[in-house]
Amino acid sequence: MIRHIDSEKCTGCGQCFKSCSLDVFRLDTRQTELSPCMAACPAGTDIRTYNHLLQQNRLEEALEVLKKGTPFPALTGRVCFHPCESKCTRASMDESVNINALEQFLGDLDLQELPSRPAVRHLSRAAVVGSGPAGLAAAWYLALEGWPVTVFEALPKPGGMLRYGIPAYRLPDSVIDAHIRKLEALGVEFCCNTRIGEGCNLNLADLHDLGYRAVLLAPGLSAGKKLPLEGMELEGVFTGVEFLRDLRTGNAPAAGRRVCVVGGGNVAIDAAISAKMLGAEEVHMCCLEDREHMPAFEHNIKDALERGVTLHPTLGPARIEGKNGKACAVEFHVCTSLFNAEGKFSPVLDETQTVRIEADQIIFAIGQTGDFADIASGVDMRGPRILVSGSSMRTSREAVFAAGDAVTGPASVIQAIVGGRDAAHAMSRALNGLLVEDETPASRPVVEHMPIDKLPHLPRNERRANMNGGLFDEAVAGFDQLDAQAEAMRCLTCGSKASIRYGDDCMTCFSCELHCPADAIDVHPFKERLPYTLYDGEGGRI
Repeated sequence: MIRHIDSEKCTGCGQCFKSCSLDVFRLDTRQTELSPCMAACPAGTDIRTYNHLLQQNRLEEALEVLKKGTPFPALTGRVCFHPCESKCTRASMDESVNINALEQFLGDLDLQELPSRPAVRHLSRAAVVGSGPAGLAAAWYLALEGWPVTVFEALPKPGGMLRYGIPAYRLPDSVIDAHIRKLEALGVEFCCNTRIGEGCNLNLADLHDLGYRAVLLAPGLSAGKKLPLEGMELEGVFTGVEFLRDLRTGNAPAAGRRVCVVGGGNVAIDAAISAKMLGAEEVHMCCLEDREHMPAFEHNIKDALERGVTLHPTLGPARIEGKNGKACAVEFHVCTSLFNAEGKFSPVLDETQTVRIEADQIIFAIGQTGDFADIASGVDMRGPRILVSGSSMRTSREAVFAAGDAVTGPASVIQAIVGGRDAAHAMSRALNGLLVEDETPASRPVVEHMPIDKLPHLPRNERRANMNGGLFDEAVAGFDQLDAQAEAMRCLTCGSKASIRYGDDCMTCFSCELHCPADAIDVHPFKERLPYTLYDGEGGRI
């Protein structure tokens, strides 16, 4: 039998749990030290715990843990940039755990049922302006606490940039619609085709008069940036945001034969792939950065290359050529440096080095912007952004909060969700008449060392690509249950502690001791020699 587990040595890698054929062990994942993946997650999701629950096929419990970090795992499992994977301990052994795919698997299970309305129902109402990831997250958490919530959206359908800024092949309408139904099941009301702001349908004062005692501003960045270049007014020139929105609303332009996308970020990647899927014969993507420093996520760049997009790094646009009022080419100069001596973004173009790329469609995906002056009337701004006070997301106007890209500038979906979550908690306190203060999260140490030398190498499971699908067909197929459990078993649950749950089942096979890379387990070799005592049915020994 197992005599002892040295908790000081144990790193929680799970080898004892995984190697024991009699299911003697469990892991205690609720530890002070964070696993590296948890520390890297913007939402602070307890990845370690839900992976261990997945290892045991406890799907509902795993989903419950995951949703404490993000309420929309079917969304983030598709579009999150998964910084957790870059910090995964397995990455230094073979390949990181496919955390993003596991999140999507659990998220898709979550879509199968609608939530029940909370038992508590308050009278004071909250308004959310904008139905992007920040606005939807705030509405979710407010509704869970029993507050009546109305979400105002300027566009015809809720979803904000989730629906109108991300291509359907990455995030289908069906997934967004399923989440909207879940929010409606909680009692959230959506009021679309309604702009909030001075000179619009309603303004902030109107919302207050209508009985909304707390308001969240989460309008997002809904416009693309333009450059003061010759030829920007020509037919066939778009911004990336405009191009992607037209695709989702059914107003997509006819496919160009040759398309040139200017920009090196994720919106540029989405535009380039979408143009290719629309039927463009050639798609060229040009950016100021060199290949190593492109701001797009590496997995997105790889996807673009696999789909036939041609990259042209270190090029900056100089002018657009036109013929008969239509764009026909872009002239670029070679970018020799991006930053000045003070480290500020200040690209230098060598006008003696010129590259000309013919194109009948030109898409500028060089950033996003938004004008919040009418929406945030009477609210202090910091440049083009809404100014908030720390984690409470309070603005300078009483009972008005803000979150998302309007506060942070262009950020990821998960960062916007976290902002909406923080704002909802602060709004709930305000609606309850409690003091709203900024909170500093407690610092927790991160697991720094894992004995990986003795751990077995296991191949990473990938989602299956659908390279032949159309613009509105999802590009990858999610995991089934076998895929998910196999991938979850690769997780090393870093920083957990092993415990003996069913010690009487131990058959002294020494597998756990032999497989423990930290030498933390001591198995007693004499179980077979211990006396057995049999009793008769009346309590007497035989």
